[in-house]
Amino acid sequence: MEDYSKIELIKGEPVVAYKETVTEESSMICCSKSKNKLNRLFCTAKPLDENLVQAIESEKITDRMDAKVRARTLVEEFEWDNQEAKKIWCFGPDMNGPNLLIDAVSQA
Repeated sequence: MEDYSKIELIKGEPVVAYKETVTEESSMICCSKSKNKLNRLFCTAKPLDENLVQAIESEKITDRMDAKVRARTLVEEFEWDNQEAKKIWCFGPDMNGPNLLIDAVSQA
């Protein structure tokens, strides 16, 4: 690492953790393609209701719940669409945080 300055550089871990949050629905649709280019995944982001975030963090709603019970809770207590409530792919980060990946594909 002495190529340009001719001095040794000492690298350390960052002092501040980098975190992001979603504060409003995204205005763009992101697309990711599979390696073989045959599959495409389109994504948008929108914030979760604060009460839902608290329910996830307090483990009232988890990925380990029965999917039907979880969907019913989301519909009744958080006014979610029934179809989207049934199509949660995962929680995150690390399978337990207050972020959700949902299959919101509409069948034509």
